[in-house]
Amino acid sequence: MKINKGVVIKSLNRVLLYFGLIVTMGFFLFPFYWILITSIQPGTELYQKTPNFVPHDFSFENFFSVLGGGKVSITGALANSLIVATTTTIICIFLGVFAAYAFARLKFKGSNIIFVALIFTEMIPPVALLIPFYLIFKRLHLTNTITGLVVFYTAWLLPITTWVLFSYFKTIPKDLEDSARIDGASRVGALFRIVLPLSFPGIISSGIICFVFSMGEFMGALSLINRQESQTLPLALAQFIGKYSIDYGKITASAILAILFPVLFVLIFQRFLIKGLTAGAVKE
Repeated sequence: MKINKGVVIKSLNRVLLYFGLIVTMGFFLFPFYWILITSIQPGTELYQKTPNFVPHDFSFENFFSVLGGGKVSITGALANSLIVATTTTIICIFLGVFAAYAFARLKFKGSNIIFVALIFTEMIPPVALLIPFYLIFKRLHLTNTITGLVVFYTAWLLPITTWVLFSYFKTIPKDLEDSARIDGASRVGALFRIVLPLSFPGIISSGIICFVFSMGEFMGALSLINRQESQTLPLALAQFIGKYSIDYGKITASAILAILFPVLFVLIFQRFLIKGLTAGAVKE
């Protein structure tokens, strides 16, 4: 029986490819698996000397505890994070649509310089801006408030939103807007009736970026929030780390709740994500 070397090599390459993908996925997914099994293990198994990669018993006591059944509850912090992330996302998309459309379609003096300056602000490490932001927010009485966090995250994420939407608007033929203008639509009407429906993937992509970053940001919230009533979820996670001990069960249960909403958001709109982020990458 004659063996086709080309087929063998092709099959071997495919096996090596799948093996590499499995190893890579295992490397990146194992920390999430470890967080999950740690959150559902009872204390008798969790603090054994030999770690259990497959727990024998399951317990949801940690989840009940952090959701209100224990001394420390993260329910308020979870609600604050959802409010901040949702509000920031809506504001960034609303303002980003008009800003990106102006840069993409309205050519005015200094528009390129302003756009480059806007994107350049994202190269500045956010940590370097924490002290100026804190001093300004303290003068405006925005520290320890949900409003202050929304303003801070909007200032941080609005340039990214504008950049993503700008790239997507540039892929939409201008002739479509010109046709609408000829039929009597105003420029704003053409934006809402023609451009925005076609830009739905870009809007979803920028919304996912804003929501995920707002839900997980820690340093800015730590600098601006000192009151427990205004804490976000990342700040609430830190309270499970004591001076001499760490409550691994409760901190991992809280971490599962922290990543649950961003993951669901991404899974629901994942088919729009890549299309929105890669818009404008290839020129025809």
